[in-house]
Formats: sequence, structure tokens, C-alpha cells
Amino acid sequence: MRRVMRSSGDLIADRRYQYGLDLASEGDAAAAADLFEQALERAPGWADAWFSLGRARREAYDPAGAATAFREALRCDPTDILGASLELSRLDASVDVDAAPIAYVKGLFNSYAEDFDEALVERLGYATPQKLSAMVAEMGGVTPLHFPRVLDLGCGTGLSGEAFVASAGWLEGVDVADAMISAAKDKGVYDALSCSDIMSFLAASEHKYDLVIAADVFIYFGDLSHLFAAASAKLAPGGLFAFSVERSETIDVALRDSLRFAHSAGYVAATLTAAGFELANMEEAILRKDRGADVDGLLVVARKPVPATQGVTQEAQSDQTIAFSKLN
Repeated sequence: MRRVMRSSGDLIADRRYQYGLDLASEGDAAAAADLFEQALERAPGWADAWFSLGRARREAYDPAGAATAFREALRCDPTDILGASLELSRLDASVDVDAAPIAYVKGLFNSYAEDFDEALVERLGYATPQKLSAMVAEMGGVTPLHFPRVLDLGCGTGLSGEAFVASAGWLEGVDVADAMISAAKDKGVYDALSCSDIMSFLAASEHKYDLVIAADVFIYFGDLSHLFAAASAKLAPGGLFAFSVERSETIDVALRDSLRFAHSAGYVAATLTAAGFELANMEEAILRKDRGADVDGLLVVARKPVPATQGVTQEAQSDQTIAFSKLN
């Protein structure tokens, strides 16, 4: 996470903390931990130093000490802007985290907003919105699809909006980071923008949508069941739900070193079914680069069924089964 240093209010503590960060970046975790401890002697309520101490202790093969430090970071900052709860859950199996803290996600993306598009598209090879748009277009065959009302969850700077605006009669975006909303507004592709967390927005929205999209958003959620149910409630019958997730090959839900969640294909399919969706298509894809390595993901399009009285066909249900079987 790219973070601006938050001062402890003590110049000497700040200096020792900065020296610790320099040592940590050079790979000397033990020496970094010592300096963070010195900083905390002068500023015992400083969440940033406790968090950095947790990371240094973990790198110095002291998991118990790291867990203690992350707990102290949480005590000092209950909003958890640093993501200490995520780090703690990787060390202590009794700590169950269903999603990244809202303050953490907001801080993360506010810090990225200024050069987000350049970093993501040009340096990391990100093309997920375009790939999702192509998958949705394929649902119409030779007939171009048009969606009267489209919702872009976690819209960021508007990369997905740009990919879908041509097929949208009304395009609405929501993001928790106000700096991202400001950047999206500048692109001029949205008819409405809201700064809110996704679940609060879906609970409050009075609209029904024909297409809901979420590119690189669900990587900050472990349990997807509540999200899928909330999205289903806001989709019109026959509406589409298009999104990406990072792919887990081992367990249903995995919290990675990047502090992002990955999900298995089976988990995604089962959770969609439980939320009342039909799986229309699921494809494996490279989502982007991360530290020079490809990030494996899944691109998914699901459909909210039309009530039987409106003519859901057995052929459509068969298409769903065929699309998922390609992954198994």
C-alpha cells in the first residue's frame, strides 16, 4: 500500500520510525523492528509504528510478536486504515475477516488515484473491463446489447465506465474513495456518481438495473454471499451481473500476501446459485501484473432468471451448464 507517513507528534519517534522503514526496505527486518520499538517507547499509541513493527517481526520469523503488534495497531486505530486485521488473520486462524476494512480500501485507492490509470493500464497490463465488456457483448450474439440502466460497482477512475458506456442508456458509478470519484467525474462517462461503500449503496438504492459490473472489486471481499444477494436484489429480471475475481486453485477463499482475496471457480458458481443467479459464462484470464508476475483470475457473467411465466427456456439453462463445464 502506498501510504503517506502519519506523524506521531514526536520528532525523535518519527525519525526513528523512518530509519526503521529504510532498514525494512533493505531487508534488515530485525534491525527495523528494533527501531520501531524505540519509536513506540516515545509514542506508545502510534498505530503506524505498531503496524510496521508487526510486519518487521513477521519478516524476522517472530509470528507471535507480529500478531501482538498488529493487535496493538488495531487497538490504537479501530477504523483499521492500515489493514492490520488482514495481516493478523494471516497469523492467527481464530481471526476471521470477511472483507477488507472500508477505511483501508478507501485509503488505499485515495493514495492511488492521481496516477491510477497509468499505473494499472500501462505498467500492469490491466484490461479486465474490456474483457468483461466483450463477454457481455457475446451474450447478444450478432445483435448488439443495450442496457437501459447500468451500475458500476467500485468504479474507480472510470475504466469500466469507458468500456461499457456505449451499451448503456444510463450509467451510474459508486466507489468508496472520493479521489477516485473525482477522477471518474472528469472522464464524463457517468450519468451519476456516488461516494459510498458498495453494501451501503446497494441497500439504499431504489433503482433496478439491467447490468451490474464489478471489475477488480471483489478481491477486497472474502465472503461473497451477501454481495451477490444484494446485487441480485437490485437487478431486473433477465439482468446481467459481470465481474472479476482473483482465482484460488486450492481453497474456496484465500487471503493472499497482497492482502487481496482469491476465490475458487466452484465457490463463485455455488455462491451465485445460492443468490438466485444462473451462471452464463466463466473464463480463466490474466487480470494484470503484480510485482512482475501474472495474476490469475476468473471473468464471470451471470444472469438473474426471468420468472417462468415470462418464458425462461430450457435452452438458456443448458447454455449455463455448458459454459461452466469448460472449467472443470
